[in-house]
Amino acid sequence: MIAPLSDYARRMRPVGFGLAIAMGLGMSAVAGARAADGLDAPVRPAAALESLSAARGQVVALLPDWPDGAVNPDEPEGSAVRLAPDGLLLTADHVLGRATSARLRLEDGRVVAAKILFRDPETDLAVLSASLAGSVSGEGLTLATRDPEPGTRVCAIGNAFGLGVSVSCGVISAQGRGGIGFNAIEDFLQTDAAVNPGTSGGALVDGRGRLVGLLSAIYTKSGDGDIGVNFAVSASLAQRVVAAARAERSARRSLGARLRATPLGPERPGLAIVDVVANGPAARAGLRAGDVLLAIDGWPVRTVAALRGRMERADARGRLTLRRDGRELHVELVLVD
Repeated sequence: MIAPLSDYARRMRPVGFGLAIAMGLGMSAVAGARAADGLDAPVRPAAALESLSAARGQVVALLPDWPDGAVNPDEPEGSAVRLAPDGLLLTADHVLGRATSARLRLEDGRVVAAKILFRDPETDLAVLSASLAGSVSGEGLTLATRDPEPGTRVCAIGNAFGLGVSVSCGVISAQGRGGIGFNAIEDFLQTDAAVNPGTSGGALVDGRGRLVGLLSAIYTKSGDGDIGVNFAVSASLAQRVVAAARAERSARRSLGARLRATPLGPERPGLAIVDVVANGPAARAGLRAGDVLLAIDGWPVRTVAALRGRMERADARGRLTLRRDGRELHVELVLVD
């Protein structure tokens, strides 16, 4: 980063006021898109547009009900994404704020009640339920099983500025973004798809209409304008949170160690282990004070938020890379919910 961290912290903000999302899939670009699950077959333009249209129908405007008639002027509306197979709805937790209930505005203008089932502020995700049978066609969006590669075309769907659900497109700029400073647990996809105020809780979908991320936050220099550095919680992290909501359990996993970031220098940066909890996951894996955690499942970790984000993905395996006494070694961590 060129600007001081304090300056960037001032510039960062969650995306509020609705679910606008930019998804700029041009016809020729869609034809070259590849599936996020590694399939090499291109997506035909007609099929991509059909998938996008179906995905758009699974996104609704979210209207939080704040106590005592209070209104959040920065985020008067948000968005929610309907999920397969049971029709639960996923949104960004910060949109709800102090709300204890919420409503959904459908495309035809009708407003229906929604129940808040599960909130996870550490990942900025929340799960809702609503009776939408006969009101919304389709079974909901399917979560992608893998992150799309950088350069993959994606589209954002949402209720920008409360104007109604719209679509715009761009590409995946990066995977595995964490430690940015929005949430305690971060595993973001970065995209340049145009995202403006009102996108929180919106859907980021691939050329097959699968949910690859839930729109959560943007970088901005001033005001709320889009500058093409936008973030969506990965589908893999969202999957664990939704599973926890369905099972009525905690979504957390513990390492069982106290960590601190290593100073920048000639050695590969990481997280130094200050101490470990007796009989905890780290201790059972053989970790000890003085080790430096460099990566998990091949992904570098330089902040606790990024480590926690990678640990809590649905596809996490717990393969750790450490530096000990000047040598790198690999250990297996048993991930415990």
